[in-house]
Amino acid sequence: MATTFDINTFKSTLKNGGARPNQFQVTITFPPALIALNQAYARPSNFLVTVAELPGQTIGVTPVYYRGREVKLAGDKVFAPFSCTILNDTDFQLRDGLERWMNSIESNSRKTGVTNPEQYQAIIIVTQLDRAGATLRTYRLFGAFPTDISPVGLDFSANDQLSTFGATFQYQHFDVFSPQSFIN
Repeated sequence: MATTFDINTFKSTLKNGGARPNQFQVTITFPPALIALNQAYARPSNFLVTVAELPGQTIGVTPVYYRGREVKLAGDKVFAPFSCTILNDTDFQLRDGLERWMNSIESNSRKTGVTNPEQYQAIIIVTQLDRAGATLRTYRLFGAFPTDISPVGLDFSANDQLSTFGATFQYQHFDVFSPQSFIN
């Protein structure tokens, strides 16, 4: 039997009107050594991250050949980098923290830096919210560290805008929490 389109069935499928991409928050935590240098790095970042994404993942394919036929087996999981756009406040607090974080990994002036992952990796928390502000789903990205901070564009004609910059992080893995379940 063919399914016919029914607007009421469609609307009931989108529980609570569906998830909205503008209802989220991102909390970037800094490594403890950086927070010890400047307590301001412990300040929540969730109001300054204006664009983000829920993390992606890919399972590679391992081809095995049997009598000329390719048999595809599941390979290793790879996690996509996490990217976000950040509002730049006038004290450059978050940008300064990210620049110092990257400088601790490899110094701007010397070819030195911390080598123990516990000294430069931290947790990023990405939370999808409903329209009432309740948590729908939370992703915790473990072992995160910045790998790219984009330039800040300066422009005489950029009126009525706030300064922003992008940041990209690599991480080891993530876990997912929703009010209904925990996915490891």
